[in-house]
Amino acid sequence: MGHTLSTLDDVQERYAWFEQMRATQPVWLDEQSGAFHVFRYVEVERVITDFSSFPSQGVCNSILGMDPPQHRSYRNLITCAFTPRTIERLKGRVAEITQALLDEARHKGEMDIVTELAYPLPVTVIAELLGVSPTDQPLFKRWADGLLGQQLSDARLFQPDEQEIQRLGQVHAQMQDYFIALLEERTHAPLDDLISVLLRASTDGKRLSGEEVIEFCKLLLVAGHVTTTDLLSQAIRCFDEHPDVLEQVRKQPELLPGAVEEVLRFASPFWRLTRMTRTEVRLAGTTIPAGTLVFAWLASANRDAEVFPDSERFDITRSPNRHLAFGRGIHFCLGAPLARMETMVALPMILQQLPNVRVIREKPLELFEGEFVFGLKHLPVQFDTEAEKRGI
Repeated sequence: MGHTLSTLDDVQERYAWFEQMRATQPVWLDEQSGAFHVFRYVEVERVITDFSSFPSQGVCNSILGMDPPQHRSYRNLITCAFTPRTIERLKGRVAEITQALLDEARHKGEMDIVTELAYPLPVTVIAELLGVSPTDQPLFKRWADGLLGQQLSDARLFQPDEQEIQRLGQVHAQMQDYFIALLEERTHAPLDDLISVLLRASTDGKRLSGEEVIEFCKLLLVAGHVTTTDLLSQAIRCFDEHPDVLEQVRKQPELLPGAVEEVLRFASPFWRLTRMTRTEVRLAGTTIPAGTLVFAWLASANRDAEVFPDSERFDITRSPNRHLAFGRGIHFCLGAPLARMETMVALPMILQQLPNVRVIREKPLELFEGEFVFGLKHLPVQFDTEAEKRGI
C-alpha cells in the first residue's frame, strides 16, 4: 500500500488485489501505518454511513469532516448551490461551453479530452457559479492540480514529507487569500452568484461564517471539478475499450444514463473515503480500536460480486446499480447532480461531433499519482474531420 498508481496496469493490479482482499481479509490492518482498510461492499457502506461509530469529524477541515448536528445545519445552508432548479438552469450554459471547446478542436482531427474539454468544462462552470473572472481560471487549474496531483500514498499520509507539507501549505494560503478578497468584494457589492447567495443564506436563524463560505469554495473548486473531469474522460476510455457498448449507445441514446452510472461503478473517480473510529468497533469479525483511521475502499466495494454479479464486466444495462462512487448517507456527494448533468450534456455532443473518436493507443495514459483519486492526466484521441468525411 506504499506505492501510488501511475499506469493502467497498476490499476488492474490494484483491482486484482481488491478481489483477493475481499475474499481473504475484508478488514485488514496495515501494521506499518496502524490504519484499517475495508474492502467489501457491506462493510464499506457501514463505515461511510454509520457516523456514530465512524465519524468524519477530525478527518478534514470542511463539510466532509463534519457530523450531525453541525453537518445538517451546514448542508442545509449550502444545498442552494445544487438544487434541481439550479442544475436544470445550467444545462444550456454547459452545452454552450462544450460547443465552444469542441469547435476549437474539431478541425484538428485529434485532441486531449482531459486538458481540452473534460477539465475546462467543469472549471468554467464552477468559476461562473462563483462569479470569478475568466482570467483567473488558470489559477484554479494550478491550485486544483497542486492539491490533486500530490503523492498521496500511505507512506506520505503517515510520514509526510516536509517539502510537500510546505508546498501544500502555500497552495492553501494562496486559495485562502484569493477567496478572502472575493468575499470582501461580495459582502460590500453582492452579485447574482453563488458566493453572494451563500453569504445571504440562512436556516433557523443561522448563517454561514465567512470562513465556512471560503472552505466550501475551496472544496467546490477541487472536488467539484474532478468528478466531472474523471467521469467524462473515463467514459470515453471505457467506450473505447468496449466498442460494442459505444455502438449500443450511439444506436440507443436512452441507454446513456445507465452507461454513465456504470462508468461510475467500473472506474470510480474516488478510490476511498477516510473515517476514524469513535469507540472500539467490531467489523466483519475484526476489532478496531477507538481513535483508529479506517479507509473505506469505494473502488473495491463497487467491484464486489456479492452485490454486482459479473462485477468485472462493463455492463451499461446493469440494474440495479447501487454503486458507492458518490458515497452514501449524509456525506453523499453534494455535487453529484452537477457532475451527472455535465456528463449527460457533454458526452452525446462529443460522440456526435467527433466521428469515429478513438483513443490514441501509441501514447501511454498517465494517471494522477494518488491513493484517493483515480483520474487521467491526459486522454489523447483521434477522430475523423469533416474534410476526411468528404474525402478531401
